[in-house]
Amino acid sequence: MKEDERYLSAAATLGERVRRVLSRVPAQIAAEVTEIRLRTGKPLGLMASAKVLFVDENGGASDRPALNAFLLTKADMQDSFVTLCGWAVHSHQRELCDGYLSVRGGHRAGIAATAVAEEGKVTAVRDITSINLRVAREIYGAADPLVRGCFWDRPCGVLIVGPPASGKTTLLRDTARQLSSGSPGGYLKVCVVDESGEIGAASGGVVQSELGPCCDLLSGYPKAKGLQIAVRYLSPQVIVCDEICTDGEVEAVAAAANSGVAVVTSLHAADYEEFLRKPQARRLLETGAFQKLVLLEGAESPSKIREIREVPAPC
Repeated sequence: MKEDERYLSAAATLGERVRRVLSRVPAQIAAEVTEIRLRTGKPLGLMASAKVLFVDENGGASDRPALNAFLLTKADMQDSFVTLCGWAVHSHQRELCDGYLSVRGGHRAGIAATAVAEEGKVTAVRDITSINLRVAREIYGAADPLVRGCFWDRPCGVLIVGPPASGKTTLLRDTARQLSSGSPGGYLKVCVVDESGEIGAASGGVVQSELGPCCDLLSGYPKAKGLQIAVRYLSPQVIVCDEICTDGEVEAVAAAANSGVAVVTSLHAADYEEFLRKPQARRLLETGAFQKLVLLEGAESPSKIREIREVPAPC
């Protein structure tokens, strides 16, 4: 799928009036869009090449809101929200309470709203005020340096580190595809644990992203549970998953590594120094599951690898 087609597939998940104006955005800009930003009462926005652009009523995009800027109404927001949910809002309650929606095509929408909380837990959300629709990209070959540097001799644990919108998920997807397709010199059994649906983009039992011939996909499973299922029943050599966050997920990574499975996952951090300061990073390193750190350039060059480092010894 071409890059502007990825953009159009994301735009097609929004409300009618919004997707109509998004379809008029010039193809050269559409091919660079990483986010579509909807905010009630504000101009429709795009993130393209790490720059903020504003869309006008004719589909033009500029770095400042035009006099004829396309302003999002409450009706636009409601229409887009319901369409993103596939007209079945009730089936997405768990995701909404965690602040996001998995969208067909592998895209993901961040949702800003008013929380309904009981005893400190979010039980529902209401009054959607903004939506950040992240456009899923497939960049074939993005993981070439990672595969050469980390998997040529044997599988090893890899932790991909980068700031938001630096292309971590895109890199994970291409890593899974390459390992499953024999790129390291031999085919590896890979399992992708895809809690948010962004890596494999499964819909109706069909995996829409290309993950190669030797990859199993656990879509929608909480990461800790998915890691357990993968190790116990799918016998992978490598598990790929996105954004390890909780203590339970860290423990599941450790259990997988102790079972002889290499884990490839990601962590938010702007640079190596910030990574070392994160308590979560220290917990991950203490598991002994990772031998390599892959540092990304940032949002200006999505999925581009800046450096591959050996994991430092625990302090």
